[in-house]
Amino acid sequence: MSTSEITPPERKQWSNPIEFFLTLVAFAVGLGNVWRFPYLCFKNGGGAFLIPYTIMLIFIGAPVFYLELTLGQFTSAGPLVVWKVNPLLRGIGYASLATNCFLALYYNVLIAYCFYFLMASFQLIVPWSTCGNWWNTALCTDQKMLANISRSDLAFMRSKLVLVSFRRVLQISSGVENVDGIVTHLAIALAVAWLICFLALSKGVQSLGKIAYFTALFPYVMLTVLIIRGVTLSGAVEGIKFYIGSVDFGALKNPTVWKEACTQVFYALSCCSGGLIAMASFNDFNNNVYRDTLSICLVTWFTSIFGGFAIFTVLGHMATKMGVSVADVAKGGPGLAFVVFPEGLSMMPFAPLWCVLFFLMMCTLGFGSEFSIMETVMASIIDEFKTYLNTPKKIILFRFGICVLFFLLGLTMVTRGGLYVLNIVDQYLGGFPWLIIGVVELFCIAWVYGVDNFCDDIAIMLGEERRPNKFWQICWKYISPLILIFTILFSSLFYQEVTLDDYTYPSWALTLGWVVVIMCLGWLPYIFIVEICRRGTWSIIKEARLPHIEWGPARHEHRQLSVRYSNSIDPKKLSMQTLSTIDTGDTFDLDSAAIEIMPASPKLYIKRLSDVSTTRF
Repeated sequence: MSTSEITPPERKQWSNPIEFFLTLVAFAVGLGNVWRFPYLCFKNGGGAFLIPYTIMLIFIGAPVFYLELTLGQFTSAGPLVVWKVNPLLRGIGYASLATNCFLALYYNVLIAYCFYFLMASFQLIVPWSTCGNWWNTALCTDQKMLANISRSDLAFMRSKLVLVSFRRVLQISSGVENVDGIVTHLAIALAVAWLICFLALSKGVQSLGKIAYFTALFPYVMLTVLIIRGVTLSGAVEGIKFYIGSVDFGALKNPTVWKEACTQVFYALSCCSGGLIAMASFNDFNNNVYRDTLSICLVTWFTSIFGGFAIFTVLGHMATKMGVSVADVAKGGPGLAFVVFPEGLSMMPFAPLWCVLFFLMMCTLGFGSEFSIMETVMASIIDEFKTYLNTPKKIILFRFGICVLFFLLGLTMVTRGGLYVLNIVDQYLGGFPWLIIGVVELFCIAWVYGVDNFCDDIAIMLGEERRPNKFWQICWKYISPLILIFTILFSSLFYQEVTLDDYTYPSWALTLGWVVVIMCLGWLPYIFIVEICRRGTWSIIKEARLPHIEWGPARHEHRQLSVRYSNSIDPKKLSMQTLSTIDTGDTFDLDSAAIEIMPASPKLYIKRLSDVSTTRF
């Protein structure tokens, strides 16, 4: 029997809605909630930053999140297949998958860092708390010397923090041009991380859903323990004041604050990476994604704030022992998790215990997101080539091969110059790609496919009573895309070159960053041009922008819920007929017999063809 004659195995589903919900929690709540949001809040007006963050969550995060969950669940397809809704814009799926691939590469490297710190914490005296190590420099200052450190000498002390972590753990070179070989212990940690990733995803969502009970819930236990311990430390109140206690409403006048709130929402909810579409595609057709959207948005909002208390209580204690301000020790990005916070934990009684708990939590947070990221990549490719990957054995071998390939590619980031490479990918990936993909997604669904058609699809899944109201429709068509376009324009006008602390990248390295952006976003114009050339003439664009005949619910019984998706009607011919009547100005009404009331859902019906709203491309 040939490969094409073998029937592909039926697409697996979540065992229950709880597994889907917990997987979304683990996916959305990641490392950035620990090291990114607290610092942004502290830097941008304290408690006042919650205002733009909440507004952006309501008007951008929730609408895009709801849209992507709906697309995945309605079609039961991954991000590559789902964009058959508009063949001209199928590049959205490939662009999302490309961003996910880069994200998966450097995210597992960060987990490898967490692994090494976790292993190093199993000592009576954690190594970054003393100066008697071979990697220390003359600038090293330990706790016994803190009493003699003046505020003016803080820069020297901070240099010690950076040098200890970078020299010992990353063995960082002087620049991106000096690769200087692979750091062995980080390469081993990376191999272990990818092995765990393969084992967790060997059975797809069936194994991922079970693991989510741990990866989603355990970090909250650890955060609670760290907060309870943190508030009992001296200086904890000062840390909380700097974090959220002080409110500077004047900061809201700065457009940069609103831009950072917008980008943080995309980070926090993992929007436009294809992951939400992939996870929702394994749902039951009638799962209440509206409820899931509201719940996940609230959980993400709460977790971002909650995690900040664990961080800043310790930073407040650290600043008090040093006799400096919290502002002098606070640091954003990975440096907070791998440089500043470990130093703060080392100043606490029973320091090894708290270091173990913290880095165990960090590993769990990282894997919770990494598992979903990689399942998105794997499931998308399996969906696209299901005629070849049509047996369980082939699928498992494919999953193993993908993990091996990503491990080999990730070795570039565990060289002695690897941190510079990781930083470039992180900074360029998190800027324009996701925001631009978000704009194109909203344009495709709200304007090309039609927001009315999209709302009809949601009503087929969830029932007429849950048809999206005017708030969602206005956000999809106007508010969300306009805010994203403004954010993109503002970021372009005030663009700053990427740096790493005091290191300035050479021009060729920055060019590599833009190559990453092009490799992600280049799929949008490429697929567009290919479709136009393949179809022949510009006049065919009107047909090409319409949904593919296979667009819609995956199961036959679900397609029968609406005449628009039933096998007896070719939606492409129907839509072209609609376009022709609009172009000629003629009015074409369906025979009254064609207006069929569906027994399963009496409120759903086929409108008169002349009443169907269509949008010109």
